[in-house]
Amino acid sequence: MQSQALVLRSANTKENDRLITALTKEFGVVRAFANGARKPKSPLHAATQPFGYGRMEFTQRRDTYSVKEALTEGVFFDGLAADISRLALANYCAAICAELAPQQEEASEHMRLMLNALHFLCKGTRPQLLIKSVTELRLLCLAGYTPNLDAPEGGSLWFDCANGIITAQAVPHGIAVSPAIIAAMQYICTAPLERTFRFHLPEEQLLALSRLSQAYVRQQTGRRFAELDYWEKL
Repeated sequence: MQSQALVLRSANTKENDRLITALTKEFGVVRAFANGARKPKSPLHAATQPFGYGRMEFTQRRDTYSVKEALTEGVFFDGLAADISRLALANYCAAICAELAPQQEEASEHMRLMLNALHFLCKGTRPQLLIKSVTELRLLCLAGYTPNLDAPEGGSLWFDCANGIITAQAVPHGIAVSPAIIAAMQYICTAPLERTFRFHLPEEQLLALSRLSQAYVRQQTGRRFAELDYWEKL
């Protein structure tokens, strides 16, 4: 099978091989061995690096996939590695994508979202908190966890991370939200994908949005991400 592919993770195996986790446009998340890919002259070398992007052909034997051919169209790693914080955030975005994107299903929207996020991280033209929150919330929406953001009239409001709703009462797993945060969430969840990263919030509100979106990810996935813990320490 052939597809556009973005490498979310790449781990060394044996002496010259790699095991990659790739987001593919046609088949979702695919885990595959890339035999000999660590050899500098291997035709698989560049494309199977972390955040390598290109067209890959996979072969399957029983439950195991292998990368047969790869045509590199870009490698984001060099742009990310210039700033350890950008690289750490890219690794977190890749981890939640690997967790939430489908397998054996089309994932073109996931691909577009991740390519946009990596582009802005490399360029440094959007705040990292904004990139993080957009990626978290939009991936949740694509996975079927779109929140109901209809807000009750008046008074204090909370976002219920367990049920994905706005409530007028404090609840377990609830986070206080302002009208500005609700409006930002509505925009992220509904805007055309090519415009999802094109909004602005003051830094204090961006921090509040980031805390909310990561709490929603944690509640809906039921897990912590070591990549997020590392990024937060930087």
